Amino acid sequence: MPEKQITSRLIASTGGFNRAKMRDPKRMLTPNQKNKWSDVIGDLTETHMQIFDGAGQTIAEMRAKTRKMMHQFPYKKPILFIDYLTLIHSSQFYGENAHLQVTEISKSLKTMAKDFDCPVICLAQLNRSVESRAIKRPMMSDIRESGSVEQDADVILFLYREAYYDKEIDDHSLEIIVSKNRNGPVGTIRVNYNEHTGRIEE
Repeated sequence: MPEKQITSRLIASTGGFNRAKMRDPKRMLTPNQKNKWSDVIGDLTETHMQIFDGAGQTIAEMRAKTRKMMHQFPYKKPILFIDYLTLIHSSQFYGENAHLQVTEISKSLKTMAKDFDCPVICLAQLNRSVESRAIKRPMMSDIRESGSVEQDADVILFLYREAYYDKEIDDHSLEIIVSKNRNGPVGTIRVNYNEHTGRIEE
């Protein structure tokens, strides 16, 4: 996703703006929302968030950018969000063997988290098999090339919305399923999800 789209989503979820209306904010947002706009931008600026949307980045490039950020903000520990696992370029060529490629990337991300002493949160795709099951709640075996990811990750979270599959129900809840937690309990947390703004809250 390009930086412009990510920024737009961050503004929508932080300010509680309807994403559809943000396509034409001058005409579709209320006067109160327009007045709130600059405060939302200010709140996001204070996070010192940096977005790198270059395609096919390598772990070495991510490490260099992280090191630069840590020099820039020496008193703040970074949190790295990576979207997504199999878009990362590996340092070696493995031909058609995706499993070896994911294994290398997964171990490199774990090493990066240890070296920089910071959380590394990486999104991963699920296999298509989840769509063909009667019960569609995801589980660890649904992660593509899951073996190394299951082994290396400290925490594995899945998101599940019943309303995504059953359009008839009026359910705005989102399940955050903690399938693996190396240093704590597993289980399911139910939160409210606003699909118009993308905001998640208790």
